[in-house]
Amino acid sequence: MSIGNGSMREGRASRARAAANERFLQAVKMSPMTGLAERLAPPESVPYPGAHLGLRWRPIIASDAAGVAHLFREVENHDRAIHRTSAAEIADMIEGHGRYDVVDTVVGLDAEGHPTAVATVRVHAGVPDMAVAVVNAFIAPHWRGRGLGRALLYWQDGRARQMLMEIYGKDSLVPAMVMNLVDSHMTDRRRLYIAAGFYARRTFQVMYREIEGSEEPIPPRGDYRIVPWSQIPIDALHALHLEVFTDHFWPQMSQVWWDEALDELDIRWSFVALDAEGAPVGYAAVGRPVDRWIAEGRTEAYVSLLGVARDHRGGGLTSALLASVVAAVATSGVSRVGLDVDTAGASNAHAIYEHLGFVDERSIVYYTIDH
Repeated sequence: MSIGNGSMREGRASRARAAANERFLQAVKMSPMTGLAERLAPPESVPYPGAHLGLRWRPIIASDAAGVAHLFREVENHDRAIHRTSAAEIADMIEGHGRYDVVDTVVGLDAEGHPTAVATVRVHAGVPDMAVAVVNAFIAPHWRGRGLGRALLYWQDGRARQMLMEIYGKDSLVPAMVMNLVDSHMTDRRRLYIAAGFYARRTFQVMYREIEGSEEPIPPRGDYRIVPWSQIPIDALHALHLEVFTDHFWPQMSQVWWDEALDELDIRWSFVALDAEGAPVGYAAVGRPVDRWIAEGRTEAYVSLLGVARDHRGGGLTSALLASVVAAVATSGVSRVGLDVDTAGASNAHAIYEHLGFVDERSIVYYTIDH
């Protein structure tokens, strides 16, 4: 979900919110930084939700996998969730870590022993310059309205504080945050996070283009060329990605987003822009989100990463890269291609995407508490 130079202009209200966020971040940067222990104030212990809520709680175990997968499908279908949890993500919960992450997961079982509620805390331990904990919860639709969401968020907040301090150290001066991504149409969940002190830090507009079948690539202007992803060494593309994402509002997360994009990457639909000397200066990493295929009953490609090096922007490379993506997707017979765009960014990417036939669908909100 990360577009390297994406944006959309939304009028005075949006600009005011963005300005307020930037003033807040500048104030945080200018404030004397103290160690994580003082800023996070983690509790000594964090109890599971009470038995009075009707469920029995324990850590996730391997035999929960099928029941948890079934619960996630039920919840995500009911909520029309944009993101669909993969089998690999469930495996991370069971194992307790991912490639760089540390994960803690609690499961609530009903009287028959079926997983009915799940809450996770995932710390991106491979990010050295920022301590980030991502919280997420799944509650069966027929068990909602009983206070489970508030109880799970209380547990997640406490565990997030503990885990961040354990991983980074009590004296660490890195900025810290607890965050979640919430689809904008999930109003109850958004109210829950706002009531708990989270604020909407960023919104990403999801856009799709339906494939007609006759799409053709657009050659770039000047001496640039668009070539398939497979023709360029992965180390060169990785270096370009890190360069492009220095302009992102969370450059510390660039490695996380790179790893996530590669997990779903389909090289048939991914392309690189080269300058006159043959150096990579832009790229589009496109994934095949198979979990969403299964959930929604239709095929799609999704642009996970899209960026152009700073000195090469404004020359139409974004349009040329996306046109190559769309043409390649059309050739493969997939029904649509999607992407998302930062609504508070500084470029005019949203207008570019609209010009290329992409249409607004839903949106995703980043909620955070900063420490």
